[in-house]
Amino acid sequence: MLREARSKDTSAIKKILSGWLQEGTLLNGDLEETIRNQPHDPTSCRVVEDEKTIRAVSLWTREGSSEVRLLGFGSGGPPDQDLERRLLHEEILDWSEMGVSRVTVDVPEPMSADLVPLLKMCGFLYEGMSSGWSVSQKPLLKLSKHFLYRTVPQRELMAFLMEFMISSGYEALTEEGGFRYRVRQEFTRPFIFSPWHRITTSGSEILVHPPARVIERHELEELFFPMRIYSPAERPLLLFMEKKRARALVDLPSGDARQNSLFQGSIRGWQRPLRRHNLTYSHPVGLKTLRKGLPLLFYVNGTGAVGSGRVEDWSLDEPENLIARLREIGEFDPADVREHAATSGPRMGKVLVIRFCWYRPLKRAVTLEEIRAMDVNFNPPRTRSVSSELFQSVLARGNDLT
Repeated sequence: MLREARSKDTSAIKKILSGWLQEGTLLNGDLEETIRNQPHDPTSCRVVEDEKTIRAVSLWTREGSSEVRLLGFGSGGPPDQDLERRLLHEEILDWSEMGVSRVTVDVPEPMSADLVPLLKMCGFLYEGMSSGWSVSQKPLLKLSKHFLYRTVPQRELMAFLMEFMISSGYEALTEEGGFRYRVRQEFTRPFIFSPWHRITTSGSEILVHPPARVIERHELEELFFPMRIYSPAERPLLLFMEKKRARALVDLPSGDARQNSLFQGSIRGWQRPLRRHNLTYSHPVGLKTLRKGLPLLFYVNGTGAVGSGRVEDWSLDEPENLIARLREIGEFDPADVREHAATSGPRMGKVLVIRFCWYRPLKRAVTLEEIRAMDVNFNPPRTRSVSSELFQSVLARGNDLT
């Protein structure tokens, strides 16, 4: 369960955040006051509780109307990167609902080996070191997560990347097929020389070199979430499922309950489940257009469209292999898994397995009748591709409570 911290959690929170406390980035008195004064304080402390034990903590504060500073973050016992990643994703989702433009964090150097890779995995960018030494006389590593609330057409990606490089302190020069960039001289550290790098296109791919490698679309979408890169040829995927599976997998709309509990200091004692299981399945459809980051629309039989997410990864597998995996992580129906296997063609006997991320429920379900009013040909009984226009219209309708 993800919930607001309570006074009785203080000792467990101090233990988990002990590294931050030892480095002098947090003060015991401030921490106790924050927990006691929620939700009237701009600082928020959230915990993950499992079987009456505090497993992870996130501590942050609002700075102005559009910025957040992450003050402390971590899990108890040995580092649990899966749990920490799920918690950080939930925080990023809520920050995006609040319209935050940037989240910053100063990581004490002794904690960087475990925490910095996790932050980068969730879209934080390394921005340098602070020369202001902490208690241990070691530097603080500065990272930030930027939020862009826009859709960038794929044809404009090169211009977007050049604009981003310049805003990040690089000088950039346009050249045939792309541009080159390097850290501006006044931003380089003593005795460090910045070489030129290049970003070019090859067909639909974007390459950065040296070293030569492809920049994947989902990498950029992760960095600037909730930004989406739009391609006219791309069609989001509608995932059709029965209510029993949906309830075990995702949060379903409950009026405007989630939107009224975005933890902006208005609700006392809020909590919600933190699901670690984000694996679902369907008939093997739309494989040619599947990619990491592809938008997903979750549709529940008898209810309607209930939420959206993005593809984290996908594969084809035998139903029995998938059943063995699902048996370890939650409630499911083996017969339902087998029914989703292809019955003919080159993928006969295979099930499409999708691991998803960035799921958020709509404020209310959008019914079949409402969707058919937007598209008279809509027919949901199976997983299928839908147009980007229909996808956006359904999200707009589901998030409009007026």
